[in-house]
Amino acid sequence: MSKQPRPLTAVEQVSRWFGSFKAEWLREQMYDLFTEPSYFPEVTSPRPCVLLGGRGTGKTTVLRCMSYEGRFALTGEAIDGVPKWPYYGFYLRVNTNRVTAFSGPELTDERWTRAFGHYFNLVLCTLVFRFLEWYQLRCPQSDSLKPNDCAEVAASLHLGDLTTLRDLLAGARRALVDFEACLNNVAEGKLPPLSMQGAPLDALFEALPRLPDFVHKTFFFLIDEYENFLDYQQRVVNTLIKHSGEAYTFKVGVRELGWRCRTTLNENEQLIHPADYERIHIQEKLDGEPFVKLALQVCNERIKRLRIPRKRVPNLEQLLPPLDEDEEAELLDEGSGKLEAAARELSRAVPPEDSPLLQTLTPLQKYFLLCWSQGKAMPLEQVWRQFLDSTVEHETRYMNYKHSILYTLRRGKRGIQKYYSGWRVFTQLAACNIRYFLELVVQSLLTALEHTGRLDKPISAKIQTLAAQAVGKKNLSELEGLSVYGGQLTKLLLGLGRVFQTMASEPLGHAPEVNQFHLVDGDPLYSETKTGTDQPDEVECLLTSAVMHLALLRSPGSKLADETETKDYDYMIHPIFSPFFVFSHRRKRKMSLRRDQLLGLVHHPKKTIREILAAQNRATEDPLPEQLLMFQGYYDADS
Repeated sequence: MSKQPRPLTAVEQVSRWFGSFKAEWLREQMYDLFTEPSYFPEVTSPRPCVLLGGRGTGKTTVLRCMSYEGRFALTGEAIDGVPKWPYYGFYLRVNTNRVTAFSGPELTDERWTRAFGHYFNLVLCTLVFRFLEWYQLRCPQSDSLKPNDCAEVAASLHLGDLTTLRDLLAGARRALVDFEACLNNVAEGKLPPLSMQGAPLDALFEALPRLPDFVHKTFFFLIDEYENFLDYQQRVVNTLIKHSGEAYTFKVGVRELGWRCRTTLNENEQLIHPADYERIHIQEKLDGEPFVKLALQVCNERIKRLRIPRKRVPNLEQLLPPLDEDEEAELLDEGSGKLEAAARELSRAVPPEDSPLLQTLTPLQKYFLLCWSQGKAMPLEQVWRQFLDSTVEHETRYMNYKHSILYTLRRGKRGIQKYYSGWRVFTQLAACNIRYFLELVVQSLLTALEHTGRLDKPISAKIQTLAAQAVGKKNLSELEGLSVYGGQLTKLLLGLGRVFQTMASEPLGHAPEVNQFHLVDGDPLYSETKTGTDQPDEVECLLTSAVMHLALLRSPGSKLADETETKDYDYMIHPIFSPFFVFSHRRKRKMSLRRDQLLGLVHHPKKTIREILAAQNRATEDPLPEQLLMFQGYYDADS
C-alpha cells in the first residue's frame, strides 16, 4: 500500500501560503493567487507602459500574468479561448549576468551598442518564436508563418536560409548560445555578423498580422527589472520603445529612479510622458483604499487555503484587530501608572464644582492636559481654565497630539513602548507594498502559533507589535546586501531612526509626529553637487539608492521637480521600519536637514544626531530602546 503523505502542520501551511513573497518563489501558485490590482486595465492598453515601484510592489506578478503563459493559467487552460485574446505578452526578466557582459575595454562604446542591439534582437525574436510554437501546439488548425516570411526574418538575423518556424526557433537558440560564447572571448576574435537594431522585429511583426489568428491583435514585450540594464542599454531599448510598430509595444517594470536614461540612441530624442508612454506609479495608483482592498483580497484568499483540524481560521479583519488610542493608552500604562497619576493631579487642580465634567474625560484626555501643562510650563489650573473657555480649540489640539502622546507613556522603560496593531495599520506600514504586507501578516501568524499555538482567535496587539518589529529588523539587516551603498543605507536609517524615535518620545512643546525631512543648502563645503564633473555627489547617490531599495520614500515637495533629482522632494523612512525604531508610521510633519548632516549620520553619527536633535530642542539622554542595543557601536561612533 502506498504511504499517505503526512498532513502539513499549521506552521508549514502558513509558510507555504504566506511565506512565498516573491513571484518567482510561487511558481504555478502565483496564477492561482493572483488578485488583479485596480490599475490593471491601464497596463493592458495598447500603448507603451512603464510600471514604477520598489521591490515587492507587484510589478513582476502583473507582468507575468500578462504573458501568454500567465493568461493561459489564469483562464483555466481553456484552449478555445486563446485565439480570442486581444493581446499576447512575452515576459523577459533582465538578467544582470548577461547584460553586464556587454561592457569592457575590448570594444568601443559604439561597438558594444551594436553588439547589444543584435543580442537583444535575438532575445526578443526568440521569445516570439517560442510563443508561435506554443500557439501551434494548442491551436493546430492555425496558419504558420509563410516560408518567405521566415526566410526574411532569418536573413535579418543572419541565421541562414531558414523557411520554417521550427528552424527559426532552433536557429535563434543556437545563435544566442554561440553569440554569448563569442562575447566571453571577444578579445580573441571578431564578433559575428550583427543585425540592425529593430529590423528583425519589424520584419517579424509585419508578417504576424497577415495570419488570420493575429489580425488586429497586439503583442507586448514585458520587460522586468529594467534597472539592471546598463545606461547605454537603456538607451538601446528606449529607442525600440520610441519606434515600436503598431503590432507590438513594450511594458516595462522598473524600480523608482532605476530608469536612469530617458534618451534614445539619438541624444536629441527622449521618451516623454504621456506622449510616448503611460507612466504608472504603483504607490500613487494604490494609495489609500485601493491598496486596502487589494491587501485584504490577497491575504483572505490565502487564509481560505489553511486547513487546520477542528480550527476555523477567521478572516484577516478578525485575526488582526486594531486598538484605538484610548485602549492602547490603557495597555501602555500597565506597570507605569502615568494615567492614574495624571487623573489624581488633575483632580487636585480642578475646582470641586467642575468635578462632574472632569469625570466625563477619558484617562488619555486627562493625561494630555497634564502633558500640555508641563510642555508649556503653565499651571495645571490655568490649563483647565483654558479648556473650559475654549473647548473647540482644546479638542483640535487634543486630536493633533492624541497619537503622539502615546509615545511618552513608556518613555525610558523596557519592553514595548508603542503598539502597532490592526490590519489597517499594517496596510499603512506596508505603504502600498504587497510583499511587506504579506511579511507582516505571516510573521504575526507564526508568532501567534509560537506563543499560543492557535489561529482561531484574534491575535493580540502585543504579538502583532512583536511581529512588526521583527519585520522591520529583518528588512534593515537586508539593506546592507542590496547595493554598493547598502552599508551606508543601514547607517543612514539607524541615524534617522534614532532622531525620529527621540523626537517622538518628546512631542510636547513641538510639532507632533515629525517623521519626514527635506534637504536644504547649508554648509558651503557640501553646497556644490557636481564639483565640475559629471559624477553625482555622495548625497545624491545615497538618496537615489535609498529610494530605489525602499529605505526611504519620497514625495514631491512644494516645488515641481524632475523626478530624477533629489532636491525639492520630501523624504521619510519607509513606514515598515517605524515599529523597530518606535515613531509614527503616519506621513505627517517634516523638518529640514542639511546635506552635510545627512552624510554626518553615515560618517559621524554620535555628533550629528546630537546636532540635529539640539536644533529641534530635544536631548538624547534617554537610553537606547532594547531593539537598538545591538547597534550600540554605531551610536557611540564619532568617526
